[in-house]
Amino acid sequence: MTQEEQTALLTLLDQERQTIIYPGVTRISEEGILKDISTDGKSCQIVYTHASESDIDRIITDQIEAVRTLGYELEWKIYGHDEPHSLGERLQAAGFQPDDVEQFMVFHANSESVKRFGPVTHDIRKITTREGLADFQKILEEINGKSCAGEMEQYAFMLEHHPDNLSFYIAYVNNEPATCARIYFHKDSKFAGLYGGNTLKRFRNRGLYTQIAAARIQEAISRGVPYVTIDAAPTSEPILKKRGFEIVTYTQPYGLCNKSPQSVS
Repeated sequence: MTQEEQTALLTLLDQERQTIIYPGVTRISEEGILKDISTDGKSCQIVYTHASESDIDRIITDQIEAVRTLGYELEWKIYGHDEPHSLGERLQAAGFQPDDVEQFMVFHANSESVKRFGPVTHDIRKITTREGLADFQKILEEINGKSCAGEMEQYAFMLEHHPDNLSFYIAYVNNEPATCARIYFHKDSKFAGLYGGNTLKRFRNRGLYTQIAAARIQEAISRGVPYVTIDAAPTSEPILKKRGFEIVTYTQPYGLCNKSPQSVS
């Protein structure tokens, strides 16, 4: 990827971060930021930041106060090219907890480029019903060791009310659920986003991660979406890079929970 191509992709990405709104959230524009609040009011994500060095500390303070007042959990997701460039340091100094840095990678999706993933030979199924999510839940709960019933309810709602925005896939081995993953779409976006790719330990090193990525990319191609993106962890980055994904920038989420006395039950 040339510098010009990278700049063009970042420009397109920033345009979409400011204009694309997914179902289930309310978009709010405030000084220097754009944030999405979930319809149930329990969570908020700051999705775009463009502020000056002189203003950012005050903006951060305002968002901390909003957490205390409104009682939601806040995730401030930063991209490597966001301004100010000291944003991560300022968030951490204000009490936000940093999560892992991931590489934001882009794949030019077409019938030729997807061949680098090879043919899909495993039993990979697209999930289209609430009942089908039971195996999705089984995988996540075995990996994470805790219930994800609330998360599954949100996914089921999306399947039933916004089926064009989110697709779920499960890879099976001898009819046993082994890997689960999802992909997000928006009718006005040139990007489709890969998320998940969780494989049970006993089924790893069989190429399931690669093939479930290929299945999702094929859906993006069938929908005419030119770019597929992912926030890649260090374990998945080399797998994807080998098959044509390229690093455009990095992402890192910073979290802040509501710790006001009113939130304690």
